[in-house]
Amino acid sequence: MLSRQIIMKLVAAAALALAFAACAAQAQSPLAAQDHQKRGLALGQSGELDLAIAEFDKAIELSPRLADAWCNRGIAYISKGDPDRAMADLNQAIALDPRHSMAHYNRGVILQSRGEADKAMAEFNRAIEFNHRFAEAYTNRGKIRYDRGDVDGALADYDKAIKYGADSSARRSSGSYLVSASNPVLGMAYNNRGVVYRDKGDMKRALADFGRAIEAAPRLAMAYSNRSTVLLHGGDARGATADLDRALMLDPQLSEAWNNRGLIRCGAGDTDAALDDFDRAIELDPRNFEARLNRGSVLHDKGRFEEAVAEFDQITRLTPRDKRAWFNRGNSRQSKGDYAGAISDYTRSIELDPRQAIAYSNRGNARRASGDLAGAMSDYDQALILDPCCALAFLNRGLGYLQQGREAEAQRDFDQCLNIDPTLRPELEAVVGEARRRLRSLR
Repeated sequence: MLSRQIIMKLVAAAALALAFAACAAQAQSPLAAQDHQKRGLALGQSGELDLAIAEFDKAIELSPRLADAWCNRGIAYISKGDPDRAMADLNQAIALDPRHSMAHYNRGVILQSRGEADKAMAEFNRAIEFNHRFAEAYTNRGKIRYDRGDVDGALADYDKAIKYGADSSARRSSGSYLVSASNPVLGMAYNNRGVVYRDKGDMKRALADFGRAIEAAPRLAMAYSNRSTVLLHGGDARGATADLDRALMLDPQLSEAWNNRGLIRCGAGDTDAALDDFDRAIELDPRNFEARLNRGSVLHDKGRFEEAVAEFDQITRLTPRDKRAWFNRGNSRQSKGDYAGAISDYTRSIELDPRQAIAYSNRGNARRASGDLAGAMSDYDQALILDPCCALAFLNRGLGYLQQGREAEAQRDFDQCLNIDPTLRPELEAVVGEARRRLRSLR
């Protein structure tokens, strides 16, 4: 039993979706500084960042206390991939104007990208304190809350982001990177809320939110990718495929979309094409452990156990506390006859999550194959304590009883297995028949 995973992605408001700060201090700045500031805003809007920075330089030279110019130059440096210079400018903007919400927000964006979630949260809190209608700040704060497991807090933030993002008066239209009628800020808020609803199992609300995200920002590739997962969950493989094709047309570098399309191809039985998609997902993002997990699962199903083990090796290094990687590697090791390695992997998976009935059942199989029947029976018993409806545990324990010559108890477990899952009858008859033939040959 291997696990395959779809990928749902939350997005934080990226620098290119930010607004430049409006000239709040224009009245205090020389007229020439205002002109350079305005030209910088226009150049930033058109993506000419070096020219925009040059204009902000001139504005700062003429009016060194113009906080907006420092903030806007910092935003331009963020967009150029120079967070250190950006942070220096944002710090100066805040020193000049401690209530500068845009500077606090952008400082939070840099800290969030560095993994300093606590400091980023404090900056987003300040941005919201000084501008309670700051949609982007709510979106990014919601992302941090979601990552921390505060689902209700994340939902509350996304609700506010949607409320204020939909209100054009709340957006800084005087100087924005956004040059079309689309509203990426609103799109990202809907996308993120949709992910939360999807995780909560509310597919109807999730589907609606991804649809609204696409309406607000038709070029937000991640929203199409995420909507595809809900459509696939509902059995609409054709609609899911269409969404993924659209996502990849908009952003061919979107690793998650390649992974999700691979899953659809896998479900359709086209495992070679699925592997191609998983390979592309991993090439784009070598740390995409979901794509690696899915690739390893397909390799296992194709009987390429050594390659599967190598893939799961990578995942255990990337995410050593992910139980699935250890469990799946245990399956592949068991399939290639490495029972000691399989037992070790199942044990680690169980240590990470002791509630996994199937991990106990599979470890029991590895122990039984290695000659430790007593240990195997103990594992099957534990699996059934955790999940009294685990049909495979009944099947496997029945095989253990059969091996001990306890025919009545074996038949009782086989009957219970089929009562729970009648579709297992062909598998049960095959393995039980093989077990009985093997036992007869030993007598």
